[in-house]
Amino acid sequence: MHNIAAAIFGAQKPSWAMKYPQVSERLWSKCKELERKPAGEAERMETLYAAINDLKQEVFEAVRPNPLVRLAHLKSPVQNPRPTIPRKRSQLHQLLRGNATADGLYQSTDSSRAIEPAIFKLKDPWPDICVGLSDDSLADALRSTKDRYITQSLLLDMQDISTLISDPHVTPLGLRFPFLIVEAKAGATGWNLYQAQNQAAVGGSTALLILKGLSGLRDGQDLNEENYDDVEASNEPGQASPNIELNIVFSITTEGPVHESWIHFREPKEEDFCMVCIGTWRTTLKDGSPNFLRHLSAILRGGNGEFKDQIISVLKDL
Repeated sequence: MHNIAAAIFGAQKPSWAMKYPQVSERLWSKCKELERKPAGEAERMETLYAAINDLKQEVFEAVRPNPLVRLAHLKSPVQNPRPTIPRKRSQLHQLLRGNATADGLYQSTDSSRAIEPAIFKLKDPWPDICVGLSDDSLADALRSTKDRYITQSLLLDMQDISTLISDPHVTPLGLRFPFLIVEAKAGATGWNLYQAQNQAAVGGSTALLILKGLSGLRDGQDLNEENYDDVEASNEPGQASPNIELNIVFSITTEGPVHESWIHFREPKEEDFCMVCIGTWRTTLKDGSPNFLRHLSAILRGGNGEFKDQIISVLKDL
């Protein structure tokens, strides 16, 4: 994980701001304009979406609101801790029930049920912006080993039978293997950064589960090949399979002009999902806008580099 992150962010160029002065200037000016009025989430999201479109390359698809696929096996498990309130005191507190919403909490009159631990459920992820590899870029990259039609049919067929969910949207949008999601909030609408972080955690874990599914296909393929290969031959120098790590995605969370960048990952042989904040910027500051865009550009370059190469390497063997 650390090697991939270093490869993505370690190749920064000090002269980056000179390469995209218009993008930085537009973002800075627009964010200042939005601060002068009670701007909502839609306006904030449009501003960031425009910046991503200015920076991204043709190999990517960047899409806006569309709920990620609602499949149980793509949801990360929720760990519900035991209640820490003593039994007698717990009867004095109203616990949050399973599907509690802003419309009201479930009120239980049964005292025996009132002391049960609260069950928190994660909603289906629905990121404001999602960035992943385009259908066309994958087909072009696999031309040397697979026919273009076969490549697209392969991913569609695996999606239809739930062998591999690569386009995580209810309505297919031609975006596969998302590696960057955005959750944008605005204080004027009553939402805050903590809610954006929680939603990013759900979306990030879903993206990681998609990569886990692809890695599982790769591991199953390797296992089948080992059953037919001689063990000694597989141990000869140069015979080892490449070390492919598909366990990192990114998210951007915002509240007004405050932009955070998060890295989502799973440690090898661990089931827990982790997310770590790796940067915070205020885009209404003159240096905040270019610094944030430099970081965002590095994520997009990583998606077009190591991330895409690893995806292609696995798909070539399927």
